[in-house]
Amino acid sequence: MPHVSMPGTTHTVEMAQLRELNARLRDHTPGITAADLGLGAGPGPAVLERLCWDGPPEFPYVHAHFTTTAPNAGRIVDLHTGALRELSRRLGVRHRWGD
Repeated sequence: MPHVSMPGTTHTVEMAQLRELNARLRDHTPGITAADLGLGAGPGPAVLERLCWDGPPEFPYVHAHFTTTAPNAGRIVDLHTGALRELSRRLGVRHRWGD
């Protein structure tokens, strides 16, 4: 899944929120796991490394990149409204998702 960079002329609320979450993730300890975000047993103990998106900027598809020590480390998971809300809460920001 390729990372899509945002053109400088595109300014949407979602893109600003994703930039803020990525900035906060870099300094957040302990790491936030997939299980913390309610993603179940899928990536399990994997730690969230960063977010990216693709699709139209007006309605982006948000993807979470997780790291793990397991074989074939690293996993990309689609994030939906509930997980984005929980991530914002854990990182101490007031974002609106899915409204």
